[in-house]
Amino acid sequence: MSKINNGVDRFTGQAILGKNVWYFIQSVEAKVGDPGLLPAFQTDGSLTLGGENIDEQTKQGRIIVKATDEHSIDLTQYFIPGDESIKVIEDAKISGKSVKVWRVVVDDESAVTEGDHKAYPAKFGYGMPDQISYADGSDLVEVSYTLNIVGSLKEGTFPLSDEDIQIIRDLYDYQRPGETTGDYDQIDRTEEGSS
Repeated sequence: MSKINNGVDRFTGQAILGKNVWYFIQSVEAKVGDPGLLPAFQTDGSLTLGGENIDEQTKQGRIIVKATDEHSIDLTQYFIPGDESIKVIEDAKISGKSVKVWRVVVDDESAVTEGDHKAYPAKFGYGMPDQISYADGSDLVEVSYTLNIVGSLKEGTFPLSDEDIQIIRDLYDYQRPGETTGDYDQIDRTEEGSS
């Protein structure tokens, strides 16, 4: 019998920073054409692709067969009064309905061009909110929750324009004196008395 050497394969590339993985949600009550919601000030997100196997011993040896998919997404964000994403999660928890959730890897090398925008690799599913926790310590109020995925997550792409990405990444743009009034989170470009 001849000896075989098929060699090795090695992949190199740029590692993805966690800050470039964004989670979007949407109520199942949202109308066709409504945008996805980016929860304000996400601090952490994690994806678990779990599940159970059937593990049995036979006379011929051990057999392992996949039995279930148990996918889940854990999200943590700071609480901002009026953040619609938190209301969507709370409403779903109270009503027993799921929410739509997307995990999007915002990486230009993985993106595909779709007309005037790019589409980024994404996983999508319907998630049932588990317990919602509010941490009301002496620091910023933090909200965390788990979305247990119905069935399993599906692969696809998520569209984002360069402008969308810039708006999400930047708290504010450059401005000259007198162009705006208000703090960085409530910038007003209208002149006083004009409509």
